Amino acid sequence: MDMRPINIIEGEGFKRLVKLLEPGYTIPKRSTISEALTLKHNKLRGQVLAQIASTTAVSFTTDIWTSIGMEAYMAVTAHFINADWELQAYVLETKEMEESHTGENIAHRLGEVVDSFEIPNFKRVAIVHDNASNMTLCTETLRKQPEKWGKVQGVRCSGHTLQLCVNTAVKQDQIRRTVSAGRNLVSHFRKSAKATAALNEKQKQQNVIEHKLIQDVSTRWNSTHSMLERLVEQRWPVTAVLSDPIVTKKGDRTLDLTSDQWNLAQDTAEVLGPLITLTELLSREENVSLSSVVPMLTNIKKRHLTPLDADSPAIRALKSTLVNEIDTRWKLAKLEPNSVYLISAALDPRFKSLKFLDDEKKDLVYIEVVQLAGHLHQRTAGLEVADEGQALAEDNSEEETAAASPQKKMKTGKEREIAMLLSDDDEEKEDIDDSDSAKQEMEQYLSDKSKFSSGPLAWWKNNTDRYPKLALAAKHCLCIPATSTPSERIFSKAGYIVNKTRNALLPENVDKLVFLAHNLKRV
Repeated sequence: MDMRPINIIEGEGFKRLVKLLEPGYTIPKRSTISEALTLKHNKLRGQVLAQIASTTAVSFTTDIWTSIGMEAYMAVTAHFINADWELQAYVLETKEMEESHTGENIAHRLGEVVDSFEIPNFKRVAIVHDNASNMTLCTETLRKQPEKWGKVQGVRCSGHTLQLCVNTAVKQDQIRRTVSAGRNLVSHFRKSAKATAALNEKQKQQNVIEHKLIQDVSTRWNSTHSMLERLVEQRWPVTAVLSDPIVTKKGDRTLDLTSDQWNLAQDTAEVLGPLITLTELLSREENVSLSSVVPMLTNIKKRHLTPLDADSPAIRALKSTLVNEIDTRWKLAKLEPNSVYLISAALDPRFKSLKFLDDEKKDLVYIEVVQLAGHLHQRTAGLEVADEGQALAEDNSEEETAAASPQKKMKTGKEREIAMLLSDDDEEKEDIDDSDSAKQEMEQYLSDKSKFSSGPLAWWKNNTDRYPKLALAAKHCLCIPATSTPSERIFSKAGYIVNKTRNALLPENVDKLVFLAHNLKRV
């Protein structure tokens, strides 16, 4: 149901309804409701700020949507893993974007949003976006600003990339003609009430589940799969209706698919089915997803898209095209050891063995993980020392003069304490190099055979004390979503908020209402 505008409370009909339901109730003023929403928004924003401040790494998704009033809005969502190893996702802002949607303008707007939430550069891990050239240019622009964005990476939406792969694969002539024939057949039933009624009767007579036919949408390949799958399910009732001269005119009987087309429709639906499952798994906000991309793509190529002797030439071509598109668009053979796809897979206990890589490349990925873990530990330890030194110095600032340099003494003392805690019990040794200790963790982690059934984050929650440095790297990489679906879902909510009766909402009010609608239940 669409949300109603606030000014509905000033309508005479609404007033009469409230008076009928609750005669003694005083309807608040419009300004009172607006102020309450603003206070609610500000309080919730403060809670989101506090959660982001307490985490070590944040990733983002972004997309642009056009409202019913033809106003462009850019949504930005933040994703991170909290202290309890729970994956969190919040919408940060849904801002109107009046300027041209160039890569530079998107980068500038994204910077404004992230800066407003006081997220330092070293916490900014990745930006997930679709394959549009302006979005790609946006992340390239941000990577040239390390003082603001650190080593942030651009990650292309896996769902959108997979859609491009499928779109190319189903364009081959035989499949394209079969899909077109199926589309015409469904359209015939949707336009004819007589044919639809007859189909219902045939379903009952043949004891076939009473499902309606599905019309596909050209921009959504999964709807093409649904259309073909449903047609195959309803093949015999559909054929019976088309062959019934009482129901179907002679000229319309040619709408029936040929035997080869029916078989091809079934085979095509079977090939595309697991790709839909893959997309659904990668698009769930509660899933650790980026680490799954390469292992799942490798499995689907090896276990599902390998040509079989029984495959028709069209299905062989479909599978071959899908494999080529996946390899090309993800550049699977050319992924560097420092690729966020490979590092995140190594930090996911389900895929840490990296069986899809040769031994040489596998070792290089592990080296990258060790270096990342060591770097993050050094930075975290440095921040902790600085924060503790500053707090102690502030506590004693009234007792010592500035000339005594108490902050330096406190910081040095804390560093000595850390060195002591890391040393052996019986003798003094040099500080253990972070990369060496991270390497030891990596060796133990790879040989760890402990099983788990609750997902990678639950595993890391139980094993953080055993692998403290690798845990930092895991939080850094496993918070990156594989798709930009979270931003797209924001626009579904926005569509209910900015509707025909509320198309004059001020952009700042759209931002507040979307923020509240999405985040209230998550905090």
